[in-house]
Amino acid sequence: MIKLDPWLFLYFGTFIVFILLQLPISYAMCVSALEFLIVNHDSFVMFAQKTAASFSDTNMLALPSFLFVGCFMNEVGLTDRLFGMCEKWLGHLPGGLAHANILASMIFAGMSGSALADAGGLGTIEVKAMSEAGYDKDFSIAVTAASSGIGPIIPPSINFVVWAFLSGCSTLAMFDAGYIPGFLMGFSMMIWSAIAIKTQGIKCPTVARSSMGEKWKATWHALPALGGPAILIFGVSSGAFTPAECGTVAAIYCVLCAFFLKRLNPSMFMRALRNTVQSVGMSMCLCATGLIFDWVIVTSGLVTVMSNAILALGSRVLVLIALNLILLFLGCFIGSMQILIMVAPLLMNIADAIGMNYITMGVMAVLNVTIGLITPPMAPALFVTCKATGGNFETALKYTVQFLIPMVVTLLLVTFVPQVTMFLPKLFGAA
Repeated sequence: MIKLDPWLFLYFGTFIVFILLQLPISYAMCVSALEFLIVNHDSFVMFAQKTAASFSDTNMLALPSFLFVGCFMNEVGLTDRLFGMCEKWLGHLPGGLAHANILASMIFAGMSGSALADAGGLGTIEVKAMSEAGYDKDFSIAVTAASSGIGPIIPPSINFVVWAFLSGCSTLAMFDAGYIPGFLMGFSMMIWSAIAIKTQGIKCPTVARSSMGEKWKATWHALPALGGPAILIFGVSSGAFTPAECGTVAAIYCVLCAFFLKRLNPSMFMRALRNTVQSVGMSMCLCATGLIFDWVIVTSGLVTVMSNAILALGSRVLVLIALNLILLFLGCFIGSMQILIMVAPLLMNIADAIGMNYITMGVMAVLNVTIGLITPPMAPALFVTCKATGGNFETALKYTVQFLIPMVVTLLLVTFVPQVTMFLPKLFGAA
């Protein structure tokens, strides 16, 4: 019989109050952990040990460079070339610019690893082009917000790096596991876009077909922007670089590319650096306090009690459905990285109990919290897209929530078909 810490309500009551007051979640984790240490007369040395372990972890070395690549690509403006290429190849199809939007997001995902970077940077270009072509603006915003969710799935994924750090998985294995789910998500969104346009009478005029010469010219024009994801994908997958080394090489490539294209200037470079430092600081702070908080919820007995309650459902299928529902619910209110940090001990405990690979569990968890980016009431990806494009959140929401259908289909495949996540890691010898 597992005995819960009798002061558990104090620790987590404080944590919830801090969140409701909209204070940084890292502060909430830290204060809750401090209360636990004081009540139980534990040593404060643990704080230093957990923080040092977070900052010295090799997986976390990849974060700064990946974040810089995403911030820099948005600042330098090469993303317009990506969408231009996709528009030339797909624009003439029914709903072609919606498909081009999704494909451009899939390619940009190979650089930024962040949904909000996609929504705030490339998304502005996509919505503007679709609106000028006569597309319904609410639908254009919905496609942009939903497709930005591909960013955390197709490597390099910042959330995959964090999960690898928390679970002890190989970052390379997590990256390999994300390709198939990311492509499935993108293609299923394209299918849903075509269905929605045809069945709901959404205004999406056909764009004139481009000549083959125009298509190849646009592709050649986009080659500098394609170099970044190519370095990241092939560098990591081939084993030529570690994830941290590959991110650094990609960052250097992006700076050189901007220099030779005469798009590099000191103010833009400093903005990218400032945004990167802010994002890295937040991420590292979350991971450091998250390790301490995870230690508290494990030591207090909460993880064991929750695991036993979920496993009491008896069926592996019901257990996985329950986990997905919990993660989807949390995603409606809390940021993706915060959720991963908070529930990692629970997810690993249940994965051990049902014989599920940590890699599959990690992809499932990241996909769940990614869906939360377009789920009301918060829907941060939709909010960022509307803010960047001057759209209306309420009217765009009706189309955005429809994209939950292809995303949930992808989630079910990841959850119940292990080959979707494990085929490439096993093929490349990463798992």
